[in-house]
Amino acid sequence: MKTKLIFIFTIVLFPTTIDMFSQCISIELGVKWEREAHIFVDDSITCIPKLLITYRNNSNRNYYFLKVSDSRFGYPILPWGTLLQYPFEDYLNPDYLKRAKLHGNYANQNYYVKVGDDPFFSKGWIVEKDTIPQEHVIDMINDDLANIYEYIYRKRCSKYSDPIKGVKTYFSASDVTPDEISNTIKDRFVFLKSGEVHTDTFNLIGFKLIKGRFTFLVGRNRFKKYVLSEPKWDDNQSEYIETRILLPNKIKEYTLYSGNFNSNKLVIVF
Repeated sequence: MKTKLIFIFTIVLFPTTIDMFSQCISIELGVKWEREAHIFVDDSITCIPKLLITYRNNSNRNYYFLKVSDSRFGYPILPWGTLLQYPFEDYLNPDYLKRAKLHGNYANQNYYVKVGDDPFFSKGWIVEKDTIPQEHVIDMINDDLANIYEYIYRKRCSKYSDPIKGVKTYFSASDVTPDEISNTIKDRFVFLKSGEVHTDTFNLIGFKLIKGRFTFLVGRNRFKKYVLSEPKWDDNQSEYIETRILLPNKIKEYTLYSGNFNSNKLVIVF
């Protein structure tokens, strides 16, 4: 006798209330489903949710700006809060599949998923409880998601003989030139002519596996004129000082866009 499994999910879309006036740029969060191989069983097909981040130029000018989120082959980047839950030998010879399968179950729990934030070279997501404690630390749910996506990333690199690369955090001065931005690191930016649209897609299989109620939103509703480079010690060697590098005001026919943008929130319940 065959058992039919029914997967139930809920999606709610609603606008932010930060700025109800029309902006030149809007960022729209959406979702779609696609059939792909299961991450743990290659010959098994499952439905995978994908987050869509759509950038829209509503103006009559051509603009460029830094993306709000990056990915590794379409998989989001999330932070590890700690690795102390693993025995010492697992640091020497990590079992990434084992780590991915040890994820918790967060059904009926509510989280915010902040997509992007400060203008780093690699901008990931961070998942926070809907009630943030006074002493804010990275919630363990981020570790579970990071472990799942690290396993998928390494598996993908192995399959296609791609080198495994770490995540670069900061820009260097040599990155922030018109030539480098329009060529070498073009995937970090969006270039939109008047009326054009660009969509990035992010695999949400990790969120489907751990379950829960997730409100996706853009971390900050404002584009910056600068990016961040490696922090430096102050003159007294007492603290790190944030270092900013201004972006070029013009690259070819595209003008740097800075300022507010309209966006929405997206709620998905697994």
